[in-house]
Amino acid sequence: MSLLERYTQPAEAQIPTVSHQGDIPAGQPTCTIWIDGQEVTAVAGEAILRAAQRAGFNIPTLCDDEKLAPAAACRMCLVNIDGYDRPMPSCHLAVEPGMKITATEDGLFKMRRQNLEYILSDHNAYCMPPCQIGCPTHIDIPGYLELMAKGQHVEAARLVKEVLPFPYALGLVCPRPCQEVCRRGLVEEEIAICQCHGYTGEMVMEMEKAPTPFPQLPATGKRVAVIGAGPAGLTCAYYVALAGHAVTVFDMMEKQGGMLRYGIPEYRLPKVKLDKELNSVWQLRDAEFKGNMKLGRDFSIDDLVAQGYDSVFIGIGAWSSNDLPIPGIDLPGVIEAINYLNQNASGDPVPVGKGSRVVVMGGGFTTFDCARTSRRLGAEVTVVYRRSRKEMGA
Repeated sequence: MSLLERYTQPAEAQIPTVSHQGDIPAGQPTCTIWIDGQEVTAVAGEAILRAAQRAGFNIPTLCDDEKLAPAAACRMCLVNIDGYDRPMPSCHLAVEPGMKITATEDGLFKMRRQNLEYILSDHNAYCMPPCQIGCPTHIDIPGYLELMAKGQHVEAARLVKEVLPFPYALGLVCPRPCQEVCRRGLVEEEIAICQCHGYTGEMVMEMEKAPTPFPQLPATGKRVAVIGAGPAGLTCAYYVALAGHAVTVFDMMEKQGGMLRYGIPEYRLPKVKLDKELNSVWQLRDAEFKGNMKLGRDFSIDDLVAQGYDSVFIGIGAWSSNDLPIPGIDLPGVIEAINYLNQNASGDPVPVGKGSRVVVMGGGFTTFDCARTSRRLGAEVTVVYRRSRKEMGA
């Protein structure tokens, strides 16, 4: 039986089974009402829907929940009541002594069907799919996949950029929580959602002017300082600039990107293409970048305020590793993962090469960035993890 059939059976098919009234707690004040000509004992002041359900009447509802205040949003629980000039939502109206209610008739069946058809006609507006719920930024994944299928890559990029400005980088480095809950996985295999993000970003990065989710607003005269040119800082700068404010991004490194540039290896995220995508920030009016500027060394928050900045966003990232509290952590040859990846990405010499034997401790993405980088440098690599391979985060 379909959802539509289940909730909109004709009146002749809706035969109520009246149950006993023993569910009413002792001592509760009661009153008598009539539903479809049958006498029903109800708790005084309770919703008609509750009394009907206890008596065995099948009044459909989609939005009702005992833990929530009545919303009457779905309009599926409509009933006719003597003395009322129109059908009323039974979840929202309290019983009154002697109330005569009609819950089963063809007119109500037609109205419920129309209401359900209306809901289903724009289903995405009512229900967020699992992939979108699983995405930390709640990108409209079904929407941009549909646009991609139609070949509308610019519009797909604009849709993604409504909540995240860098679809190419996202597609290459995201751990893909959306794909873990993709409903297609129940049928065959999940959709390659992240690869589609990357494809969309790559399709538009060669454009002379990168698409924006909405036009840049007129200049407001406000100035914003962003400290840190990693994903958080650049995302902030992008949307601040679109809002019409002048924005300056400061970073301690020479180039923008943060961990996208100085942490994630080249083989996972090509830096030439990263530069093209990040350039979309600097194409916006009154957006500029200042490298080799470290907070606390070259300037302070007070300095920025004195220079006339109206707001300051701090997104300096997490560049420090946490040492393991184990003996030998300070021995020669023990290298922190972030420092190792940073040195390699910056072109600095690293103590790993052909013939080296490397042990990498962990099971996450940083672990395997280190392991795969070391392997590419010619080392023999062993990964050590305290749990099973199945439990690895990567």
